[in-house]
Amino acid sequence: KKFKLLYVGRFKIEKGVHSLIKIIQNKKNISLTIVGADKENINGFNQSNVTIHKTQNSKLKLIKYYDDHNIFVLPSFTEGHPMVVLEALAIGRAVITTDVPGCRETVINHENGLLVPPKNSKYLASAMIKFLEASEEKIQEIEKNRHFTSVFGQQSTPNF
Repeated sequence: KKFKLLYVGRFKIEKGVHSLIKIIQNKKNISLTIVGADKENINGFNQSNVTIHKTQNSKLKLIKYYDDHNIFVLPSFTEGHPMVVLEALAIGRAVITTDVPGCRETVINHENGLLVPPKNSKYLASAMIKFLEASEEKIQEIEKNRHFTSVFGQQSTPNF
């Protein structure tokens, strides 16, 4: 099973995107698309399962990115009010994000996404593994943003 992760946002350390890239390094069954990088951020970057695109101003192109991916990930260390999470949820994407102000008000843990502690690669990886191990039927439920508790069950999901 191959998973396509999507990150939309600035290519900055405080957005947690570097940690995300490190987690999926050498994982053949996971690809990551990053939308929102500036030229100076991506020079010299090369990882076979990561594709980087410049900031997308076309709403139709951005919607296509959301449509073409299984899971939206925002591993940010700090946030204001992340519109990208709202966009992902509106498209019906499952969301993995951090338990920080802005994200925690948008994502209800185990209902329309998973919240993980910020700056904690172990829990971020664990949340991604949950999706990788889920059956196709469960993934379809997740993509429709149905309740995660019925999909994963409370006891099988780590306490984030």
